[in-house]
Amino acid sequence: MKKWTLQRKWTYASAISIFLSFLMMCIILYFSLYNWMLISEKKIAQNTLNELVSFFESKGPIISIQDIQRNKTLLNQLVNQEQSVRILNADGIEVLRINDVSPFPNFSPEILQEFQRERVDGQLLFHKVAEVDFGLFTGYVEISHSLENFSHLMDYIFIAMVIFALIALFLSALIGYSLSSILLKPLKELRNEMQEAKRTKFSKEVKFQYVTKDEIGELLTIYKELMNEVSETITRQDEFIQNVSHELRTPIQVVEGHLALLNRWGKNEREVLDESLDISLTEVRKMKLLIDEMLKLAKNERTDELLESLLYEIVLSLQNKYRILEPETIIEFAGDEKVKVAVPATTLEQIIRNLIENAIKYNENKPHIYVKVTNNELKTIITIMDNGVGIPENLLPKIFDRFFTVDEARTKPNGGSGLGLSIVKSLVSEYKGSILVESNEKGTKFDIIFPEFNKRI
Repeated sequence: MKKWTLQRKWTYASAISIFLSFLMMCIILYFSLYNWMLISEKKIAQNTLNELVSFFESKGPIISIQDIQRNKTLLNQLVNQEQSVRILNADGIEVLRINDVSPFPNFSPEILQEFQRERVDGQLLFHKVAEVDFGLFTGYVEISHSLENFSHLMDYIFIAMVIFALIALFLSALIGYSLSSILLKPLKELRNEMQEAKRTKFSKEVKFQYVTKDEIGELLTIYKELMNEVSETITRQDEFIQNVSHELRTPIQVVEGHLALLNRWGKNEREVLDESLDISLTEVRKMKLLIDEMLKLAKNERTDELLESLLYEIVLSLQNKYRILEPETIIEFAGDEKVKVAVPATTLEQIIRNLIENAIKYNENKPHIYVKVTNNELKTIITIMDNGVGIPENLLPKIFDRFFTVDEARTKPNGGSGLGLSIVKSLVSEYKGSILVESNEKGTKFDIIFPEFNKRI
């Protein structure tokens, strides 16, 4: 039974419950009808006996066979009801029998208050004895009322109820199966949807629709919410892996560059050794902070504390890095060196660094990058301009899509993965900022706007 499907359980349960209800109703109806008809038979027999006693007492003291024959009403009643009557004297000897169709039990002079039901010679009957006294005759009148028609009728009713019960069992099973098919159809579709989601690793949207506001509708709502959470979690995990691989590339390149520098001539140069080790350790610490920030972003978590970063120090740090990684690249800073932005330093460095890397990759000249900051009481604007190949106007709406890259024929051979600008957009949005872009054949300009989250020292 544990391996039965829900539809099978539902079918059997509904069939058995409906059948038992119908069977109980039939049993109650049968016994009610049985008792009612038995009482009716007893009343008919009692009326006949009363009429017999009245007839004999009214005709006394002398009564003849002709008197009995002339009472057609009484005789017809005896014949129609299959009743037999016999007259016995005081000694219990039978004197007269009328309509000999129903047998009598052995006579007992005991006067019965109620009809007795007995089976005599294989026939079921009611019988009763009453005293009669008319004229010179004193004796008994005994009536035998056959219950054979009653028995046959109850047998027919019983057979009919059995047949109806079997029909009810079949119909209840059919109705139960039909109802279960209709009511369980949404659950089957939901099961198929879940199997498809499992097969596609939750990459497809939930297509199953169910508009009825019942338990299944609530289940579907919960399932959709769960699917969205699972899909979002998987998406964030994938993005996290891609972002980490993208963002750790530059710090690793810096560390690798300094280790290569040490390997070539820094072993004997104490100043070069100390500088390279300090920079490498700094980069490792930044990588740890970067991973922590990206983990928070992947989990959709962000501290409510407004961590402030000095933009000038970040640009200065990037200048030092790219002096080793891209010696031909020029990075200039313009604006107030004391402007702080309420964004963690690792995050703000990610944003600026990704834009600088794009400016280097998508450039046919010596990269010249300007980082400018302006602010007022309402907003801080960080502008990054380059002298690269530019972005076609029709592609500007797509550049922040994940894995989107501009025509690689217009870029350096080591073109990007299409994640940099997507990460920039995500990080800027995470800290309530916005980003605007303008581009032509002379270069590209990005404006990053952080409203109301700035402070001067």
